[in-house]
Amino acid sequence: MSTFYQSLKLLPRPFWVLIGATFVNRFGVFVWPFLTLFMTRNGNTAAQAGWAVSAYSAGSFAAAWLGGWMADRLGRNVTMAVSALGSAVCMMAMSQATGWQVLSLLAFITGVVAECGNPAGNALLQDLVPIEHRVTAYAVQRFAVNLGWSLGPICAGLLAEHSFFWLFAVDAATSAFFGVIAWVCLPRGNKTAAHLAGWAVAWDSIKRNHAFLALFVACICGSWSFRQTATTFMLHLERSGHSPSAAGYILAINGIMIVALEMLLAASTRRLAARTMLAIGYIMMGGCFLVLLGASPLWSFVLAIVIFTIGEMFAFSRQQAYAASLAPDEMRGRYSGFLSFAWAIGGIASSAGGLQLYDFNPAAVWILSAVLGVVGALALFVVRAKAET
Repeated sequence: MSTFYQSLKLLPRPFWVLIGATFVNRFGVFVWPFLTLFMTRNGNTAAQAGWAVSAYSAGSFAAAWLGGWMADRLGRNVTMAVSALGSAVCMMAMSQATGWQVLSLLAFITGVVAECGNPAGNALLQDLVPIEHRVTAYAVQRFAVNLGWSLGPICAGLLAEHSFFWLFAVDAATSAFFGVIAWVCLPRGNKTAAHLAGWAVAWDSIKRNHAFLALFVACICGSWSFRQTATTFMLHLERSGHSPSAAGYILAINGIMIVALEMLLAASTRRLAARTMLAIGYIMMGGCFLVLLGASPLWSFVLAIVIFTIGEMFAFSRQQAYAASLAPDEMRGRYSGFLSFAWAIGGIASSAGGLQLYDFNPAAVWILSAVLGVVGALALFVVRAKAET
């Protein structure tokens, strides 16, 4: 524990600026957990809502390619600023749409714009923090993200009962704040020479990095489970007779648990193998939905989110640091972007396929999620990693 807190003191000032701005931005992620409800209340079906959510994931797929290149070639802060400010504009445009076709198009554009800043954020953290302190740094980052997530859904749930417009407005405002801070207060970070900044060079490295490819497969499986919490989980909660405010409180449990427990978990498990923690986490994230089989009283949703959160803490406390240990220094943005492809692929499949499968048979979604959790865990051990972080 003492080593963990000593490590905290060594984290640089720009890192803390990034963390503060991230907290504000994540507090304001109001729209996506409630997008399915917003669309179905405007006369769209669950399947149509699924197309809009999957369109966002398709946009994030393109963003992984664009954002990875921008982060390495143009600079981390510029990429994050353009992404966040553009996201604010997109949110306000979405607030005025109702039909699923228009919302799907806007969701795709929003996915491209909003998600292209993620590789830059991850790469900047790796630039700022030495490898021996990255587990600590990512634990702090997740603390900030989930502190915002623990408070934000409560406010969003209460606002949703009065007007969905304010979800979009607050989301846009916090994105704009993050964009200004990134532009003015954060460093550019490492910049790669033009002849080394292309995707062809990065792919030549990635295709030989078997441990990283195994993580890529595991993340696709993990993304399916993660995306269910904002799609089928929310829809099933409403169709089981529970209110949007109850949904907000249940989602807040996730953030509260992470804020209260993940720093302690990171400190107490620093010496455990990364892949073992990732594997246990993916199994729990997928398996948690099995408690929704059959009747679904409110307590079953609470239990599902508690199990999911424990798994998330096991997996995500190590995932980014483990991925960073596998990436060459000059390719951090593109490696992070390539890993985002995995989350986009899983997100597209889970958003469109998950909601359509839910309309056919909700139990099939919960069972498939559990199976994919096991598949993701097994994928990590197919090859030997060159490093454990």
